[in-house]
Amino acid sequence: MSRSFPPPIGLAIALAASLASVVGPVEAGEAELARARDAYDRGVRAESRGDHATASRAFADADMLAPSVASLEAALESAMRADDAPLGAELLERAEARVTDAGLAKTLDAAKKRFSGRTGKVRVDCGFASTCLVAVDGTARDAARAVHVGVGAHSVMVERDGVRLDRLVDVRAGEVVLLAPEEKSAPASPNVVPPVAPPRPETPSEKGLSPVWFFVGVGVTTALGGATIASALDTSAKHDDFARDCGASGVGPVPTGCADRASSGAAADTRTNVLLGVTAGLAALTGVTALFVRWSSPRPTEAALPPRRSPRIVPVPWVARNGGGASFSMAWP
Repeated sequence: MSRSFPPPIGLAIALAASLASVVGPVEAGEAELARARDAYDRGVRAESRGDHATASRAFADADMLAPSVASLEAALESAMRADDAPLGAELLERAEARVTDAGLAKTLDAAKKRFSGRTGKVRVDCGFASTCLVAVDGTARDAARAVHVGVGAHSVMVERDGVRLDRLVDVRAGEVVLLAPEEKSAPASPNVVPPVAPPRPETPSEKGLSPVWFFVGVGVTTALGGATIASALDTSAKHDDFARDCGASGVGPVPTGCADRASSGAAADTRTNVLLGVTAGLAALTGVTALFVRWSSPRPTEAALPPRRSPRIVPVPWVARNGGGASFSMAWP
């Protein structure tokens, strides 16, 4: 830093000579050379009025457009005056691949001592994004290059294919913070079929018959039980009428129609017995079904419930001619 900064005219002459020497190697076009001269002139004007920060950026731009020893040395000198450690670190990295002279070598040594341990890097991996924008601390940066930043916290904005991601990162000295794309940002192959989830295994609590089957059995049994009782009452009434009108009293003539009444009563008796047998069989089947019904499906978060009890089959006796019988009903404990 003890090196005296050359006057603007001297700088312009040095820049012109330097640019002329690198036109062949870097194949810089006329437009790039013109832009480099303009950037260098801006740096000279900024340095002359004491704006070292603006001067360092302008000289760095000139060196980027048309690499030269004069531009790089001027940028480092201004960066040290402005105490711009991130820019200084970037210029030092840029100089590693350059051929230096004695003056630039002295400036490089001074810059390394000045900026050592004060910077790190932020690198953004744009992945498969077709467009990728990066801004660090509100300033747009080149997404293809690592960004030199000072030690400490920094806000980073990354926009990949229109999807914005904001992060606050803490950078340590010499550290490279990598912001990689998330998994969903990678494009899916059109030929890849998404995996199908395997069927959920059946748990023991889900086995068994639905309670609907039991209640259907109860309903049908009840209906048949009612029909059996009605048939039994009808049979009993026919028996009473036959006994009253056609009974064997031994006196007087036998009334007409007794044979038909006897046949009708026998048919009613048979019908009642058949209904009784069917009702009893269905009641027994319903009772057995109750043992295989899935009465509940416990949830993992529910407290343990008291066990459910199965229904109890209760016989209901009844009396008819020449004997009796029973129907069945369901009772819950």
